[in-house]
Amino acid sequence: MQYIGTMKFESVVRPEHQDFSLLDSLVARFSYHSREEWEKLIVQEKLKINGKVAGLESTVKKGDQILYLVENYTEPEVPTHFEVIHEDDDFMLVDKPAGVPIHRTGRIFFNTFTSILRRHFDNEELSPMHRLDRDTGGLILFAKNKDISARFQKHLDKILLKKIYIAVVHGRFPDHIHRVDMALQEKSDSEIRLKMHASPSGKASTTLFRLQKIIEKPFGLLEPPFSVLEAELITGRKHQIRAHLSELGYPIVADRLYAHQGVYYKKMLNTPLTASDLAVLGSKHQMLHAYKVQLYLPHFKEAKYFESHAFHHEMKSILSL
Repeated sequence: MQYIGTMKFESVVRPEHQDFSLLDSLVARFSYHSREEWEKLIVQEKLKINGKVAGLESTVKKGDQILYLVENYTEPEVPTHFEVIHEDDDFMLVDKPAGVPIHRTGRIFFNTFTSILRRHFDNEELSPMHRLDRDTGGLILFAKNKDISARFQKHLDKILLKKIYIAVVHGRFPDHIHRVDMALQEKSDSEIRLKMHASPSGKASTTLFRLQKIIEKPFGLLEPPFSVLEAELITGRKHQIRAHLSELGYPIVADRLYAHQGVYYKKMLNTPLTASDLAVLGSKHQMLHAYKVQLYLPHFKEAKYFESHAFHHEMKSILSL
């Protein structure tokens, strides 16, 4: 589903932008418009400060409410389907499709997965308790109100006991590798700043791996072998499974960032990937799925496992080989 319509963007002025001009504060925070574009929008009276139309002479103070109205706003198309796997008075376990972000990104504000659920259930307090990458489908736990979210967020490990993923990777994964302890961090001098790298000075990161099977058949243009793994998170660092597998030399199939030296991630920043690009990658979405969780929610008498097998089309196809 693609969103086209009028969109209101609201933000609060940060302390470090006290007494900035409105224009300077917008340029400092929101890079999706150039300085010239922001100036034009202010002249067109598309921005308000605390409910009043702003001008080029306007300055801002800490805590000011900025409203930006965008007409004919469009976003990239994302999948909006989902399935509720478990629900009680406090929590909702939902099966998210690959391709939709949990939170706002530089290009998607309306159709985040959180917003989709909030609109569907008419509940603005639905809040995700943990993360899933945009390109990763599978199980994610939501709190149904702010009090529950605040109460359990700092003690998530008491209710979300295990998170287990299925990954399809390039190569023949060694069956003797069961545990990877590899500290991870971003590199300030990296061409791709958000990419995680192995580093002794990084945050401790542990993943358990269980080899499920080796696939010896080709998949589209991709040559075998491939390995199907269970990956269980012991810690929860950004991109942890993807980074660990890449550093080991077994990148996830169709991972635009960690496979193929990040070539397709860099290309995607400037232009849509072509059908030929996707054929080389092997799939529109990376082959990583959050397929099993163990929960011990407040009303449970004992911990319970829940599973998702709603793999995206290409992943379902390769797993059947």
